[in-house]
Amino acid sequence: MVASRGFSASRREVLLGAAALGGAAALGGAAILGSPGSALASDVKTLRVATGETDGVKGTLDPAYGNNDNDAARASLVYERLVVPDEAFAPQPQLALSWKPDATGQVWTFALRPDVKFQDGTPFTAKDVVYTFQRLIDPKTASAAAAILGQIDPNGIRAVDDHTVEFTLHAPVVEFPLLIANRFTYIVRAGQTSEELRTAGIGTGPFKVEKFVPGEEPTIFLRNEHYWQPGKPHVDRVELRAIAEPSSRIAALLANQVDIVTELPALGLQRLESSPDVKVQSARTSFWHGLAAFTDTPPFDDVRVRKALKLVVNREQYLKAIVGDRGSVAYDTPVPPWQTYGLPEAPFKPDIAAAKKLLAEAGHPNGIDIDLYTSAADVGLIQIATLFKAQAAVADIRVNIIQAPAADYWSNIWLKKPFVATGWNARSADEALSLEFLSTAAWNETHWHNKEFDELVFEARKTLDESKRTELYRKAQRVIQDDGGALILIYADTVGATRANVHGYKVHPQKITHDFSDVSIQT
Repeated sequence: MVASRGFSASRREVLLGAAALGGAAALGGAAILGSPGSALASDVKTLRVATGETDGVKGTLDPAYGNNDNDAARASLVYERLVVPDEAFAPQPQLALSWKPDATGQVWTFALRPDVKFQDGTPFTAKDVVYTFQRLIDPKTASAAAAILGQIDPNGIRAVDDHTVEFTLHAPVVEFPLLIANRFTYIVRAGQTSEELRTAGIGTGPFKVEKFVPGEEPTIFLRNEHYWQPGKPHVDRVELRAIAEPSSRIAALLANQVDIVTELPALGLQRLESSPDVKVQSARTSFWHGLAAFTDTPPFDDVRVRKALKLVVNREQYLKAIVGDRGSVAYDTPVPPWQTYGLPEAPFKPDIAAAKKLLAEAGHPNGIDIDLYTSAADVGLIQIATLFKAQAAVADIRVNIIQAPAADYWSNIWLKKPFVATGWNARSADEALSLEFLSTAAWNETHWHNKEFDELVFEARKTLDESKRTELYRKAQRVIQDDGGALILIYADTVGATRANVHGYKVHPQKITHDFSDVSIQT
């Protein structure tokens, strides 16, 4: 899921810089960014990172509330998790050295890495893990993580000793390590309040926050002198800023005003790909684009209408128009076929006659009129709405597109309007199904509550037999396809780029995961 705000701020930076230098035209429209590090000593190595999504005054360093790419980049700089997903979404150790379940799969024991310190010099111990997870699932915290971590018994998180922590679950969860490798589960120092974590969080990550004021760009980070990986990080400072406009991100990279762009559009990269000064990267992901309809709001509260919407879309056209074939078509499930538990079924095709028949049966023989909200808040949202309007018209579904400001789309439109263009970051199968579709999900963007689906997910989590577990997750996805309010149209590859002299950075399929610890700049 993505959110946005700071187009106006980053745009203002561009304009002010261009006016000062008077040379934007000479740079082919390049964004000219002011640099707070311009007065630093010449031997201070500063890494300049640009993300795409912006969050404005709602930005946070608190992992419990992170919900967009800028939040994720901040968290990756400052904090670390017990477990991280690799490129195939298999769990890999970070602050945990190892883990094991008991014979039932209901009690999990994690051995923690010794000799790790927080950025203030405090030793990292099991009590920090206990504090982090109890806080995440505490209803008073109101974190979206609670829906994912609901299987953890709050009273069953126990520090066995300084470097061993034990989780007791309400029921067995076979893939528990992967379940806790999500965007919320960065370990914070025990005792830090939500107010402190918002702008001055302390973690074990490679950088500590120097300056973060929500709504102001950039955020400044300094090298963590206590970092546990010898020799890392390789730079002294990081400047992190959001540049909402894709063309400005591209221009900034070409003009050597940023070193890394974590997110780029799939289209219009010819200048970058032909430049010897830039390296473009991509990774296949389950990041999806689509539409979301409230299933409790007319006309979408009728499943026949929802099915009609799904039958009018030609997904291949979205793939070409939105990402230029950098991705694959999706069929209304957040789990792609190449990912564990993905559905192997053959794709279904548009059927306009069937869509019209369903609409007529639902009491709309002359079609329907619907409002669709979209925005420039993220790549492709406007194009998705425009293409859907054209395709739906053939079935007498008359779409009125309402383009909302990018600055507050994710805070004032998404989750508040009944039919919106949307997109979600790549996740493991269980996390994707839980965070978006469980009845208890905080980000249930379709207002969908389906008991059969909930029970299938919960049953799958505790099923030890892999083939049976796979079938349960697949049945859950078929329920979404048949009854849900999400039109999941395409999976988009993640695309990013660096300057050619930047080494050690790699885009990750879990778009929110970044590793800046090994990044270096060749001078």
